[in-house]
Amino acid sequence: MPNSAGLVARLNLGTFFAALALAFLAWGSVFDLGLFAWDTYPLIDAGRFASADELGRSLSSELMGGRFPGGHYWRPLVHLSFGLDYALWGLEPLGYHVTDFAFTVLNATLVVVLARMLLGEPRKSWAWFAGLVFLLHPVHFEVLALPPRRADSMALAFTLLALVLALGKPGQRSIGAALAALAAVASKETGALAPLLVFSFVALCAQGSRASRAVAGLRSAWIPLALVGLFLAARSAVVDGIGGGAKAGIPAGGDIADAGLRYSELLLAPLPPSWIPEGEFAVALGLVLFVILCVGLWRVQPGSVAEAAAISPRAAACALAVWGAVLVALTAGSGVYRAWYALPLAAPLAIFLALALSVRRLPGGGGSFRVFGATLILLVLQGWVSDSQPRWDELGAQSVAADKFVLHFDDVVTSLEPGSTAELAAAPPPGSARRHGEDTKRPLIFREYSLEAYSALVHPGLKLRVEVKNEAQPQSPEQDEILVLLLSKQPEGLPR
Repeated sequence: MPNSAGLVARLNLGTFFAALALAFLAWGSVFDLGLFAWDTYPLIDAGRFASADELGRSLSSELMGGRFPGGHYWRPLVHLSFGLDYALWGLEPLGYHVTDFAFTVLNATLVVVLARMLLGEPRKSWAWFAGLVFLLHPVHFEVLALPPRRADSMALAFTLLALVLALGKPGQRSIGAALAALAAVASKETGALAPLLVFSFVALCAQGSRASRAVAGLRSAWIPLALVGLFLAARSAVVDGIGGGAKAGIPAGGDIADAGLRYSELLLAPLPPSWIPEGEFAVALGLVLFVILCVGLWRVQPGSVAEAAAISPRAAACALAVWGAVLVALTAGSGVYRAWYALPLAAPLAIFLALALSVRRLPGGGGSFRVFGATLILLVLQGWVSDSQPRWDELGAQSVAADKFVLHFDDVVTSLEPGSTAELAAAPPPGSARRHGEDTKRPLIFREYSLEAYSALVHPGLKLRVEVKNEAQPQSPEQDEILVLLLSKQPEGLPR
């Protein structure tokens, strides 16, 4: 079981700045984007504060102040992050992208730290490979460009921090790990898994009998579990019940299988090169290669890696498998599979690949060759040889179209008197906004509640209501309000 002098010793500046430099090379184009995505302005409006009382209301209120139509959630740290961004930057897009970029760098750094603890000192150089895989995974296209999705980055960062702190004091109470677990669930619901992961990692990676390992896991996890339980109890009061999305529920076996296949595609074969058939073939190939790595690690005997006090590769692989499995099960329960939900799964995958490569003495001839070959092809399927420029072009087009629509919206609503109605064509010009090569009917911002929140930020003295035009039921404004009717509606199949 790893021990260390402290978190500062493990979170060295060299690792952080290396991750920072690589992240800038890979994802620096994000700083050229504007503010778009359906939930950006509602989160800014709900999170902003100018006094202690307003901060308290922001932290204790439902996500987006109850504006979000897809369910009921409480994520106070997300509100806090947007409130701080607004206090520092106003509506300047760069500030929000800097925050999201910082969480990406922090996550990559923590992936390296956790990998180093699991691999052991003699194999610690492979931990850099884990950080590299995580940082270059194309799942970041789904998160970095769109500020509302930072909830996933935040929850992952605090979950990683909880694991690092717990493994640094195995079998002992760690207030730091408990507070990190609390921060994880306060960022997003998947953070509730942090205490379970603390227990699993400590119990699986500890020395001794099964009973003694279980006791060590419980000692490490009971305070994080208590704090997360208290948060969930408070959450039920804030959202007036269990909350969640309309489709959330206990998933059936088929739902978990569907989620597993969906996330296998997003993790193992998200951007295969043109010379590899896309779709089911690429996913099947990725799964076969992943199974090869799993079998190779499982065949490594605990005593075959002669490293004092090192965690056995099999135990570390089992801990990572628990992490992936519980994440898939929880997200399957949401009833909705989104591309950015795969971000937390990218961390255990990256560490798993580094673990597989670090074990040189595999049983049977050619074991190392199989592991290196399988890992190499997996990296190809993930898009390491693909051209990413089309994705940046799509994001840039969406950003420009969103900015143009907001300017047009400003011109229209400021020219009207109370009691007036305006009709806006929500669709941008053809080709001005694309997603995965397809024209979108409008940029990823212009839901009704998005524009109402934007108006509250930019035109605070204006009473405004935004609805989708309904020909069957004509809508009319109140005498003191302006009614904006959108002439097209964003298809529900496109992500927020």
